[in-house]
Amino acid sequence: MFNPLRTLDDFNRYAVNRKDQMEVIRQSLYDFQAYAMAGQTSLTFFSLPIGQGGKTKADTNLTTAGSLPAPIRFAVQTMEVYFIPGVFPSGAPAAAGIDNHVNDIWEVMTGTAFLELVIGSKPYLTEAPLLRLPPAARMDGFAGMSDATTAAAALFSRTSHLHACGALYRIDPVLLLEPNQNFSVTINWPTAIGISVAGRIGVVMQGVQARNSQ
Repeated sequence: MFNPLRTLDDFNRYAVNRKDQMEVIRQSLYDFQAYAMAGQTSLTFFSLPIGQGGKTKADTNLTTAGSLPAPIRFAVQTMEVYFIPGVFPSGAPAAAGIDNHVNDIWEVMTGTAFLELVIGSKPYLTEAPLLRLPPAARMDGFAGMSDATTAAAALFSRTSHLHACGALYRIDPVLLLEPNQNFSVTINWPTAIGISVAGRIGVVMQGVQARNSQ
């Protein structure tokens, strides 16, 4: 339902041009990078801003390394981990594509990894497995394959329907990231967990951002 706008005060409450004032908006912080085929023992997120290390806005919306520029403040409300397999469910051969797609998600999201959020020099969140931190947005549906090249008695089909799902992991109470305050999110593995094809992994923190109006 739309907010009722009946008076001039109602309109002014949502003005984007307010000199020398702050505004509060809903905006996530996100950071994505490659997941190596051979695996790794540690990945650090929010360490490289846009324009460094080949990072674009498709990879991150961080503008300064490991911190927020003044006067931006950010209240962290949720923590999500996204893993995008590098193999298509219908990859060739189809059976292997389905199997590898599903297996790679299973290995990464239910394996031995743990996530840690550090603000300043202090850990504020340590959680495992990554399945505890499901994404809010995900592909839903199924993939299927049937084999009609063999005798009728040997016909078979394969289907897959796998993704990390569940209630959002909520940070309660919220954690406030102050301007120029160092922070990082790491995902760590006791031993590297390999996958069939290099994929992509990311961390998204939903929350509320306070910034200068214009």
